[in-house]
Amino acid sequence: MQRSALPLLLLFIAQALARPVVRSIRSAHEFDRLLKKHGTETGLPVVVDFYSDSCGPCRMMAPIFKKVAKEFKDTAVFVKVDTNAQYELSGRYQIRSLPTFQWFVGGKKWNEAKGGIGEGPLRQMTQQAVTQAEFDNVRLLLDDFVEYYGQVDPTKSREDIESVYNKCLKSSKSKFCEGGVASTLVRKLKKKYQTAPKTEKRFVPQESTTKSSDDDAGSNKEQSTSSSSSSSLLLLCAV
Repeated sequence: MQRSALPLLLLFIAQALARPVVRSIRSAHEFDRLLKKHGTETGLPVVVDFYSDSCGPCRMMAPIFKKVAKEFKDTAVFVKVDTNAQYELSGRYQIRSLPTFQWFVGGKKWNEAKGGIGEGPLRQMTQQAVTQAEFDNVRLLLDDFVEYYGQVDPTKSREDIESVYNKCLKSSKSKFCEGGVASTLVRKLKKKYQTAPKTEKRFVPQESTTKSSDDDAGSNKEQSTSSSSSSSLLLLCAV
């Protein structure tokens, strides 16, 4: 009996540790931590549903949001923000109609849609965010860049090569030539020389059954509260 119960116990533990399909945000701090984590550690886009329980279109979109979230469970992170509880986030992202959907790539707002947009547009815009995140998931190292030019254009000096690389660094705002800037540079070089320099991924995919550190952080953080002197944010349900 004990041996037969072991697989069920392991399954229960795995489910408990898994990242939720749709996560409810409980504070602005938790949301900021989540954006930072997926912007700098996983590279996954974040899809946010700003909603209210009293909003008809919000209730209509809720099962659709969860359905699409299951389809993208390994390539995107889906969260919900209750605008009646999270005034700070509602104000910060200028939520004036409900539901409002926002997509974040690299920790920054990338796209937005308002109202009951339906399953097709939600899926399409999420796929576009995933495609953008994959495009940005590139890192070009200086040594590989120098080696590449040694093969395709040996006449180019080290100084000139580093000058090109440093421009990429400046645009990337990083210690590496990476992200969309690096992807664009690689594409241009491939078009010019019919071959591309060696690159590596910025982010390594994580197992979906591994509990994220942002889940750990969020579970122990306090609920965000609004100031008693703050006026309520007026939100209109989009038809």
